Amino acid sequence: MLLDERTNTQHDYTKKQEVDYSEILTPDLAPEWCRDRSLLWNTIEKVEKRKDAQLSRDVEIALLRDLTAEQNIELIRSYVKKEFVDQGMIADINIHKLFGDNPHVHILLTMRAVDQQGFKEKVRLWNSKGLVDKWRKSWCEHANVALAEAGHVSRIDNRTLAAQGITRVP
Repeated sequence: MLLDERTNTQHDYTKKQEVDYSEILTPDLAPEWCRDRSLLWNTIEKVEKRKDAQLSRDVEIALLRDLTAEQNIELIRSYVKKEFVDQGMIADINIHKLFGDNPHVHILLTMRAVDQQGFKEKVRLWNSKGLVDKWRKSWCEHANVALAEAGHVSRIDNRTLAAQGITRVP
């Protein structure tokens, strides 16, 4: 249950189906309260003054059906820590359908750096278009290492089929 203090609306996510894993990862300097989902997102709402402010970014990633649930959780935790948390973002991770036919993760990322005192200025660099390609390439690297460590020969590639020289419908 989350209370949106701005609108005084209760959001009940307890009946949300197929959310199999949730966690908030924070930079080392972040205060403990940042790990409380309600406090985190209500504080972000309060920090932003403009009504059209970008509060967060949602990154969605398909997980690997070749890996176990535990392996996928470890994979996403290590990827998120390296690519987002170590750069200063707070990441709210929610894995859906971990045991189903379409395992995927939604990662909500803060747009402001954080330290012991709380949120600082927005980091405009985090909106750089080049970061998306970097994140995709890094995901492939992380995923392929995990697949190899688990003994699988399959690999993923972030390039389009055409860029890979493959002529078939995706």
